[in-house]
Amino acid sequence: MEIITVVLMLAAIGVKALTSKMISRMKYQITHVAHIKQESLKRLKSAQGQHAVFNQSKTMLTAKKIKAAKKLNHLKKEMESFSEDEKVRKQLSTIRKVDS
Repeated sequence: MEIITVVLMLAAIGVKALTSKMISRMKYQITHVAHIKQESLKRLKSAQGQHAVFNQSKTMLTAKKIKAAKKLNHLKKEMESFSEDEKVRKQLSTIRKVDS
């Protein structure tokens, strides 16, 4: 009976040691996963910041493009007006030459 008790006590101590070792290993794994999660969140935040900057730059460049297109159209119309004025002047000068 005493041998069985001693064997059971040793088995309980062995189980306790194994359980302690498993708990220690699990804590390490949890810490490792938490570290990986933290690093991933940092990279995500950085990527989101870059994405926000990209979107802001894209919006600004689109606005500049629209503004430049409007200005280009305005200048084209002005150039057409100048050419028409020049044609009218040439016609008037040819009429004046003919009249003279």
